[in-house]
Amino acid sequence: MTLLFKVEDVFDLSGRGCVLAPQVFSNVGVKVRAKDRLQLRTPDGRVVDTHIASIELGKPQDGSPCRAFIMLPRELGKKHIPIGTEVWLL
Repeated sequence: MTLLFKVEDVFDLSGRGCVLAPQVFSNVGVKVRAKDRLQLRTPDGRVVDTHIASIELGKPQDGSPCRAFIMLPRELGKKHIPIGTEVWLL
């Protein structure tokens, strides 16, 4: 298992699913793809096994480089993933 990042923010996109932030991984050399298995470890001790539903690219309007955002399956939402949750690649 590899720690990717700790969640700093979570967004629900209507009809699309849940997006996790930050978009910068702790382990820069790690490659992730849609359908890769994840484990979410919440600050209160819950463990949620899930997968990457998709990876979306976004280009900020300020001209900074494109960023990748991990989207989770639709059954998971903002209410399930508190700030500080660790995201592990299985």
